[in-house]
Amino acid sequence: GVADIEVRRLRCIGDPEARIREDYLRILRFFRFFAWYGDGRPDAEGLKACARLKDGLGRLSAERVWSELKKLLSAPDPSRALLWMRQAGVLTAVLPESEKWGIDAIHGLVRTEKDLGWDADPLLRLEAVVPPDAARMKTLAERLRFSTDEGERLRHWALTVPTEPKTTETELSKKLYFGDREGFVDRLRLALAAARTRAIEDDQAMMEAGGFSRLLGFALKWQKPSFPIKGADLTELGAAPGPKLGATLKNLEREWVDSAFAMDRGALLKRAAQALEA
Repeated sequence: GVADIEVRRLRCIGDPEARIREDYLRILRFFRFFAWYGDGRPDAEGLKACARLKDGLGRLSAERVWSELKKLLSAPDPSRALLWMRQAGVLTAVLPESEKWGIDAIHGLVRTEKDLGWDADPLLRLEAVVPPDAARMKTLAERLRFSTDEGERLRHWALTVPTEPKTTETELSKKLYFGDREGFVDRLRLALAAARTRAIEDDQAMMEAGGFSRLLGFALKWQKPSFPIKGADLTELGAAPGPKLGATLKNLEREWVDSAFAMDRGALLKRAAQALEA
């Protein structure tokens, strides 16, 4: 009623268990509506019904579950809803990967999003509550029928090695060249949010946050440079097609990256000629 609306209290209409048995997706909708519109505590009877009937979520199609989870994770602040989902056993039912990992990071991420003007990102928020384990993320993406882009993003994030806050822009540019930029950006966003949360009581974390902020800004603007020579250039120098040509090209590319992309085409061709003569 109006009184419930005024205090942002969500209530189930009718018998909660009967309503849920009609469509078990209503369990996730209960928490999604709470994430978007609720305040205080969820409706007690509705919460109990969700906990009792959570096994029914296994009857739903993966597409419906993931669609509903994305909507929940897109809420202005889904942290309280996720907490109640965990207490009711619902989070473990739909995201077993989050078990024993913790959802504490989500609150700091949401606060950082608001402070720094980031858009709410359901995939990034998901990454905040699951472990960066590539094999488990592959299983998660397959189970919930992620789109190809969603699955690849999650996989690249899991495979990307964390970056230390003291890393220089030159060092990061080398990692970005051989890695996945979006994976680094996701890692840096989460690291920045975590450092900002710790910085409330830790001066060292404040310094780390500054480092992560600097690196994130660099990564967001970074554009991958184009390697200035190709296999055809080595062929013109007399190299025969085959494994040696490929290995020489790869070694030259590594030298070019190690030079911070400073070696020009002429210098690389000179090094190529020397390598082929060896």
